[in-house]
Amino acid sequence: MSDTFKSIRNANDSQEAVRRLSATLNEITGYKQIELVKQKVQDQAQAFEYTRDQVQIAKKRYELSIATRSNTQRGINELLQRKHLWTGDDVTQFTELYRLEHEHAKEEDLARSNYERMEKQMDREYMDLARCIMERYHDEQLWSDKIRSVSTYGTWALMGLNVLLFIAVQTIFEPRKRKRLTDQFETLLVEKVDEQEEKFSQVSEALARTDQVLMEQQQTIVDLVTNLSLQSAPVVEPVAAVAVDTVGDIPNFVPEDELSLSSETLAPSQAPPTSDVPSYTLSQNSLIVYSLESALAGSLVTALAFFLWK
Repeated sequence: MSDTFKSIRNANDSQEAVRRLSATLNEITGYKQIELVKQKVQDQAQAFEYTRDQVQIAKKRYELSIATRSNTQRGINELLQRKHLWTGDDVTQFTELYRLEHEHAKEEDLARSNYERMEKQMDREYMDLARCIMERYHDEQLWSDKIRSVSTYGTWALMGLNVLLFIAVQTIFEPRKRKRLTDQFETLLVEKVDEQEEKFSQVSEALARTDQVLMEQQQTIVDLVTNLSLQSAPVVEPVAAVAVDTVGDIPNFVPEDELSLSSETLAPSQAPPTSDVPSYTLSQNSLIVYSLESALAGSLVTALAFFLWK
């Protein structure tokens, strides 16, 4: 029950708020005068309806009084037609009818005057109603013209405001927005470029380390192959020999005429003792092929790293 009462009270409060808001708006716009005129027209219409009903009642009373007087006059005429046959009762009846006819004539005159007065009142009420309707029409027309003029000025004001806003947007806000977006885009682009450069530097460092490791492995293999060839080969082949520069990372090829090796240098007395380690012979062509294969492998690793980075 309490919830129902609360809902009803809230509904009443809402209706009251709407009514007050409507009254305030009518007061501001001048429609309150129109409301008063409309109420006046309604009141005048009700008064006209009441007066018309009273006219109908007065008319019926007048018609009834006419009928009653006519009946009384008919009775008097009948008695007068047989006046030579009157009795005492007829004389008494004639006297009573004559008295009633006089009273009925007075009532008929009163009803006629009342009927005429009510008709005049109805005519006045009708004229007042027509005047109120004309007044309402005139006030509504003035209010409509005022609202139309206000609406026209309001429309022009809104158009001017829209033009000013358009100009302000195109000359002030839109350039600022474009500049802000451009700055944000440049910031994001710089951040992205820095991020890509950082990734590229990391990949470059990884590739450099990989190349260094490959070069170290290649140098180790070349040193091992050179040592094995020097230990196992009795005679140096007539092709260019390989000498390893211990200072640099890349082996240097020395021609045969610059290499001071002879058969006495590799005499059997100075040859290293034989062991269980197998002997390997590596020519200059084999070394070149191995170097090219190592370079090709390094290139493949570099290309794979670039592909994965992208």
